[in-house]
Formats: sequence, structure tokens, C-alpha cells
Amino acid sequence: MNQSDEKMMYDYADKFINLANEMSQSDQSGRVGMAIRFAAARFSAFEASTQTNNLAEDKDKYLHLIAEDFNKLLQFNLDDYIKILSSKV
Repeated sequence: MNQSDEKMMYDYADKFINLANEMSQSDQSGRVGMAIRFAAARFSAFEASTQTNNLAEDKDKYLHLIAEDFNKLLQFNLDDYIKILSSKV
């Protein structure tokens, strides 16, 4: 991913995060996190459907690709929060 695409990705992500943070002000039950994960899954399924002529045949491929991508992103962000939290102690 080039620098321009990476910046755009972070800008888009920040919009979703800002909305989730705003919603979390009045609902701290965990429903906001579940909703954003559902939305990401729903959009990922749509995106996969636009990239293949046979989603049923390619389903496992997209499940693997999207899950692997999410796992990498989650690992990166968990490590980032660990650094932030450990620097506060």
C-alpha cells in the first residue's frame, strides 16, 4: 500500500472510530463494538462479492483472506495499546 492509500485508509478508519466513540458515550454495553464488527463483516462480504464471479466457490478463499487481514490489524492495534498502557505506569 502506498503512502497516499495508507493515509486515506487511516482517514476513513478515523471516521468510523469517531462515530463509534460518540455512540459509546451513551452505550457502554459492548453493543457498539459488536455493531462495528458486524458492519465490517457485512461490508467485507459485499466487497468479496464484487471481486468474484462465483462467491460460493471462492467463499473459503475470502474467509481466509479477510480473517488473516483482520488478525494482522488486531495484533498491530493490541500491541499498540500495550505500549501505550505500559508507558502510563
